[in-house]
Amino acid sequence: MHNRPWAIALALALALCISTALSAQSAKSNDAPAAAGKASFDPHDLSGVWMQDHPRLITADARYWVYKFTLEEPPLSEWGQKQFAATKTSFGPHATPLAETNDPVYHTCAPLGFPRIFLYPLPFQIVQTPTEVIVLFEYDWLRHQIYADGRKHDEALGPLWMGDAIGHWEGDTFVADTTNLNDKTWLDRMGHPHSDQLHVVERIRRIDHDHLVDDMTIDDPKAYTKPWAAHQVFVLEPKWTVAESFCEDEQSFEGIDESGAAPAKK
Repeated sequence: MHNRPWAIALALALALCISTALSAQSAKSNDAPAAAGKASFDPHDLSGVWMQDHPRLITADARYWVYKFTLEEPPLSEWGQKQFAATKTSFGPHATPLAETNDPVYHTCAPLGFPRIFLYPLPFQIVQTPTEVIVLFEYDWLRHQIYADGRKHDEALGPLWMGDAIGHWEGDTFVADTTNLNDKTWLDRMGHPHSDQLHVVERIRRIDHDHLVDDMTIDDPKAYTKPWAAHQVFVLEPKWTVAESFCEDEQSFEGIDESGAAPAKK
């Protein structure tokens, strides 16, 4: 009978320990789904099929990313202003019909050029090796090849549609430097110009498993008074494939543009 209080105290202590252990186990179980829901990723792995990550707004002018890189107007030089004033674009608030545009890529099968290619609502695939990053665009099956083996720009090359690109890693950011672009295309679909002095630097980051960020610095001292920035976000589409797509005649890709080219309804 004298041992009874001691036995009761021991039983209470054991019950408290068991309850604490069960609570901790339950908390871990509740946390497990949240941790499991966040897929792991390697920030140095840029490979995959990617697509623009933007909401689908109603009016064409609200969807500025369909036809230009920033909502704000870039700082045009006097030469750039003259070139821009002469354009007849099929996009934006002053759009003209496709049949009347003087966009250099329409009515021909000329390539879109870089970086304008990013503004088209079609996916691209990144194929990556230790010495290069290759961007394969569905539109006209164009490619942007970025050498990451330490080489310098090839000054012997003539002006190119997609430019001469070299890259390197800075921490978890892949820096791509593109020069040697010709002046045969517009910078975007709205008619902003560029010259053969165009120089584009991209800082590309995989910020999580499903998203890729591309921060561009666009520098063209002939067309713009100072360098300016563009910010793009792409979402991973793991079940997609990049289709074969070629310009066979002057109407080949006009259907892609008809939905977004008409002037916005007021």
